[in-house]
Amino acid sequence: MSRRVRTEVLVESAPSLAHELARALEAELPVRVVVPPRQGLVMNQVRETARNSRFYLGEALISECRVRIGDVEGLGAVLGADGELARSLAVIDAAYACEPAPAVLADVDARIAAAGRALDAERAREAALIMGSRVSFDEMGGQDMSVQAVVK
Repeated sequence: MSRRVRTEVLVESAPSLAHELARALEAELPVRVVVPPRQGLVMNQVRETARNSRFYLGEALISECRVRIGDVEGLGAVLGADGELARSLAVIDAAYACEPAPAVLADVDARIAAAGRALDAERAREAALIMGSRVSFDEMGGQDMSVQAVVK
């Protein structure tokens, strides 16, 4: 599982999952906080498609934290004011970068994969609900939908 997918699953799942996994890793590994959880603002950069130029849409509040396990540093950043979640994400990020991989990481990986499957099932359920009311305008090509035809 890639770092991006793993982070997406942890952020989209309930925060309790990340906290439990971080506690399990901290029981096995010596974790040192480099930058304690703090809040900051980041600028949201957007590309305007007509002119292909960039502009700043606004600011977003994030919480970030950096921890170190041995020689490896982990980063946790999350939208909103949740420093505890940012710290948990940083611990998990650092644990995955450790060499050799800790033994507890196999259990952590299995729990993240299970949470990913649950997220996929939830997304599929929501997509099925949406698809039930979807309208395909391509199939309406033979009908005269102009205002004059409706008035007649």
